[in-house]
Amino acid sequence: MAKIFKWLLVGIFGLALLLAALVAAIAILVDPNDYREDISRLVKENTGQELVIEGDIRLRFFPWLGLDLGRTRLENRAGFGDQPFVQIDSAGVAVQLLPLLRSEVVMDVVRLDGLRVHLVINEQGEANWELDLPETEDGIVTEAPRQEPEPESVPPVNIGRLAGVELSNLNVIYEDRQQGSLQEVGPVNVSIGELVFDGDVPVTADWTAALDEQTRLQGRLSSSLRVNQELNRIRFRIEEMNLTTFAEGLPSRGLVSRVSALAEADLSAQTARVSDLQVDTAGLRLNASADVADLDSEPRVQGRFDIPEVSLRTVLQQLGQEVPETADAEVLKVFSAAGAFSVAGETARVADLAVRLDDTRLDGNLSVTDFGNPMIGFRLEADALNADRYLPPDTDTDNGGTEPTPGAEGNDEPAELPMEMLRSLRLDGSILLGEAIVTGLTMRDVNFTVKADNGLIRINPVGARLYGGEYNGDIRVDATGEQARVNVNERVSNVQIQEIVTELLGKDLLTGSGNLTLQAEAEGVEIMDLVRTLAGQADFRFADGAISGINLAQMVRGASARLQGQSVTEDEPRQTDFTEMAGRVVFEGGKLRNDNLNAQSPLFRINGGGEVDMLEQTVDYRLTINLVGTLTGQDGESLDSLQRVPIPLRFRGDLFSPDISIDLAGALTARQQQQLREEEEALRQRAREAEGEARERVEEEREQIEEKVRDRARDELRRLLR
Repeated sequence: MAKIFKWLLVGIFGLALLLAALVAAIAILVDPNDYREDISRLVKENTGQELVIEGDIRLRFFPWLGLDLGRTRLENRAGFGDQPFVQIDSAGVAVQLLPLLRSEVVMDVVRLDGLRVHLVINEQGEANWELDLPETEDGIVTEAPRQEPEPESVPPVNIGRLAGVELSNLNVIYEDRQQGSLQEVGPVNVSIGELVFDGDVPVTADWTAALDEQTRLQGRLSSSLRVNQELNRIRFRIEEMNLTTFAEGLPSRGLVSRVSALAEADLSAQTARVSDLQVDTAGLRLNASADVADLDSEPRVQGRFDIPEVSLRTVLQQLGQEVPETADAEVLKVFSAAGAFSVAGETARVADLAVRLDDTRLDGNLSVTDFGNPMIGFRLEADALNADRYLPPDTDTDNGGTEPTPGAEGNDEPAELPMEMLRSLRLDGSILLGEAIVTGLTMRDVNFTVKADNGLIRINPVGARLYGGEYNGDIRVDATGEQARVNVNERVSNVQIQEIVTELLGKDLLTGSGNLTLQAEAEGVEIMDLVRTLAGQADFRFADGAISGINLAQMVRGASARLQGQSVTEDEPRQTDFTEMAGRVVFEGGKLRNDNLNAQSPLFRINGGGEVDMLEQTVDYRLTINLVGTLTGQDGESLDSLQRVPIPLRFRGDLFSPDISIDLAGALTARQQQQLREEEEALRQRAREAEGEARERVEEEREQIEEKVRDRARDELRRLLR
């Protein structure tokens, strides 16, 4: 037994001496730098690119078997510039020698410093990473090589210790010369601690990136990684990741975002889970969790998210954006959102969506299909929205601050329609609002459906209840051409018009129950183009109402009194009542023309027409008033003499404050001239009648005389015959 042990020691010692002698011989006799030219030649022959090894190649033998490589670069092919395709400053890898004898791998820290990769797409669209590698002797391989079973005598290799990975000063440049774009990531530093199974491995990193000339990112990561012995369960915890974004419009110090999360994957079950995800940026916090299935095929994701209540004003301030001035300074102070999401294939959905914006609560569902050309679907319902609270505050203007000012001077650039966005828009959804306030108008049960695809947009049906009546509409936009074509078909039924007119025009101009139909179309790129090219017509009919701001009866009485040299009193309400008013408005070239206004009341019959220039905001309108009832004047005296006298009334000048004139004297003069003509004709008629009567009397007298002469002649003849 002792002899066997003795010879065993002798054998081990001899083997150690042999290995030592072999290592010494290699270290003395073999210089790997002698093979640099051969290595470069082989790379050149197989890739067409030149490999330049500038630094030394060093081998280590004991107690580590390792390789250290100095500065090395792989040149670009012709047509991609002078910058190297890949270069490194240094790299090193080593395994402990003695553990290899027992089939155990103990690896030192893997080091890579100064890796720089320059990816280029040239002007012809060719990429420098698409290498023209030689084909195998047998041509293209169509079947995987048959795996022969390993001999049972080969002992398995055990991974004993992996000391870690150190990557420093990594840079990746992506240059697209066709698009004229350049992005650069780096320097990037990554440190992975000692790799142990079923234990937490620390992972830290920091990086910078330039996405364009104005956008730059800086980040730092602190995390841990855990992998089990079977390599099928992975756990990665982001303890903290800080990301700072520098871009135009953001604060000069950058926008700081913080992320933390836990990600776990079970490769045997092909599932994963992300939990405790938290993203904080600009005062906004996002919490989320998700489960992933079918990792090896088409992953399916399901999860939930929520954004706790936050002030959007604070978010805008931290983003370095100006908080918009609003009519209500208390808006944009409350915002929150929550919901469930899912992703499968080319479809993403958000269900159970609950959003709160100040006093508005919105619920519904969203979906996106076909990520390459997304179609957005939605079904949303909100309780109430007062849009006026979010508009800029009113400013004092000549028109009261509420009138639209198309074509007003002072606009540096004309407002244009977002044509590209309209063409790319793909929508299919509906919205229901319990109550909506827009430009002072209160509408209830507002509902509309939107469909948009390939530049064709239709909002139909559109419906709402407002002021005792209903609104229904159909709006179409065709953005497939160079200019947008807009077509509207709308109907308002049985609405009380007073509040609508007051809110839209800022003045109490009209009361009554009204019906309106509108059919019009316009085209253009600028908003003002739509006003200039507006063409169509609107039919209206109002009943049992009044025109405010003008009292026609008082105006007629006042004009009559002035003609008679009497004083004028104006103590009556400034309104003109009517039982019915109807007409048609024609739109053309930015002008509104009405030629058939017809209004009736127990006192008046009014007809008229005229034109409104929307671009210049002027009006020129003429009315003709006919009295059909008794108009009592000053001191109770009746002005019945004015009946059947057409009285002209004219509105002209500024649309919102026109000059109003009534020409009663002219009307009376015209009436008097007419009366004179009628009296002259009557006299002539009487003269003609008198002349005819005289002729008849003369003829009768002549006949009587002739009759008497005949009678006397007969009597004389009888006397003679006797």
